[in-house]
Amino acid sequence: MRSPRIPLFDWLLSSASKTRYPLGFSNISGVSYEEYLGLTGFPVPSGFDLGADYPRGASELREALAARYACSPENIVTTSGGTEANFLVSSSLLSPGDEVIVEQPAYGPLWLTPQALGARVVAWPRRFESQFQLDLEALPSLVSRRTRLIVLTNLHNPSGVLVPRATLQRVADLAAMYGLFVLVDEIFLDGAPSPQPSAFGLPNTLVTSSMSKVYGLGGLRTGWIVAPEQVAVQCQSAKSHTTGASSGLSEALNARALSVGREALLERFRRRTQGNLTVVRDWVRGNPDLVEWVEPFGGTICFPRYRVDVPSVRLCSEVLDSCGVLLAPGEHFFLDGHVRLGFGIDAGLLREGLALFGDFLRVRLNQ
Repeated sequence: MRSPRIPLFDWLLSSASKTRYPLGFSNISGVSYEEYLGLTGFPVPSGFDLGADYPRGASELREALAARYACSPENIVTTSGGTEANFLVSSSLLSPGDEVIVEQPAYGPLWLTPQALGARVVAWPRRFESQFQLDLEALPSLVSRRTRLIVLTNLHNPSGVLVPRATLQRVADLAAMYGLFVLVDEIFLDGAPSPQPSAFGLPNTLVTSSMSKVYGLGGLRTGWIVAPEQVAVQCQSAKSHTTGASSGLSEALNARALSVGREALLERFRRRTQGNLTVVRDWVRGNPDLVEWVEPFGGTICFPRYRVDVPSVRLCSEVLDSCGVLLAPGEHFFLDGHVRLGFGIDAGLLREGLALFGDFLRVRLNQ
């Protein structure tokens, strides 16, 4: 397998040092160790064995996740972040020549990893005109005898739109009828303004998530897969060929964060994002000649469509060079004419960055 470039990652990594206004990222600001101690009351024990790792995952983390998803620890595979989780699912379920149905616009690795494994990606459009909701009527026509997997995100990356439970049920029922699996990446789901049920437990459905985007603990690199047991066994086997085992220290810290500090971390997230979402909403409403959007249900991202006739990669390069504002090009999510805009940053930086972006668009519109 030859690993393809992921343009989104390349763009963000190469641009980060040039930006004053980092509106291109999708995570909440990170938790300091002091904050962590205050939220969990769990200092690292002085005798903690830093040589320990757990190929099947630390038992306390698997138990915390099993309680979260109302399942058995045998349904849990712990990973080094959400990207590895999604990779393990694809590598376990797909072979060269298979087909995988992936939402569009889409988070890049969910599209590119199956292609790298030799599978054919079949786009399942989520249209701006339909509020980026899934088109259930179109789905059966996308299924062929080669289809093995349906992939989607909830909350949707890049738009932040919620997939209703009834829609997920219908997707799962169709998958079960055709003997397929459904992968739902739920990395933003806990960033909803009110608790939302996981898709795990629906027929033929598995989910992935991590501690990065919502919980502010991405540096600990802890993610997971929750899957029917036969699929979890396959993913655990595939993990032997990637990381083998995740950091034991990270898993211990995140187990405590989930079992003791989860509600406090979610409250921290809500305090930092709800006001920022209002800032973005007011900016969009105040500039209808420049942008339009589907308002996100929650999370940290949105996907506005701009009214300037410029490809998104070029537009994002120009606004970065001229204003220091970093945005993520819609082309990197397989839908041009949009930018992904993250609002998990400091509110002052967000306001200034949006104002500069608006000024830039207005100048471009009038050229």
